Amino acid sequence: MKSDYFYTPDEVNPRLKGLQQIYPTLKKEWDSNHYGLEWKDFTAYQEKTIRESNQGHEIEYDQYFNAPIATEESTWSIAPLFFKHTPYTRNVEVLPKMAKTMMWLGETMYVGIARLRPSEQLGWHYDPDPNTHTQRLRCQLPLTSEICTLSVKDEYRSQAEGKLIIFQSSAMHKVENMGRFDRFSLIFDVFREGPGIL
Repeated sequence: MKSDYFYTPDEVNPRLKGLQQIYPTLKKEWDSNHYGLEWKDFTAYQEKTIRESNQGHEIEYDQYFNAPIATEESTWSIAPLFFKHTPYTRNVEVLPKMAKTMMWLGETMYVGIARLRPSEQLGWHYDPDPNTHTQRLRCQLPLTSEICTLSVKDEYRSQAEGKLIIFQSSAMHKVENMGRFDRFSLIFDVFREGPGIL
C-alpha cells in the first residue's frame, strides 16, 4: 500500500539509490573522522519553536553559522555540511566523501548530521513548505544503529542504520531516540513542485 507521507528514491531522485549503495564507504569515513566535526547547539531553537508552537522554522544564515558550539548537555545538535549550497568548510574537510556525494546528488540546500541524545525526542511538529507550489521532502540516513523511530501523522517507521527514509516534513511528525547512545543521522532536504503546506 502506498504511503501518504513516505516516498521511495525513485519517486524523488533516482540517484538517491546510489546513496545507499555507497553507504559502506560513507560509514567508514564517518567512523574514522567524525570526532573532528564541529557541532552547533540548537537545543534553544528546539525549545523556542518546536515545543512552544509545534512548528519548525527555517534556521536562518546567521543562526546556522553563529549558533553556539554544542556541549555534552546539548540534546539536539547539528554538524552542518551545506547551507543554501554554501559548504561549511570545516566539516566538509572532515567528511569530504560525504560532501562530494551530496554534490553528486545535486542536493546541497540544507545538509547536516543531526545528533539526538539518548531518551530525547523532537516532539510533534511540522516544517512549512517554502510556498504553495513547492514541497519539502526530508531525507534521513541513520549512521548509527540506535533504537530510533520516526512518526509522520498516523504512519510509523523504525530507523535502521544505512537505510534511507524520505518523508513529507510539512506533515506533523516526531522523532524519538529510545536507545542508550547518541543517534546520528545524515539529514538533507529535497524540494520539488507540488502543493505546498504553509
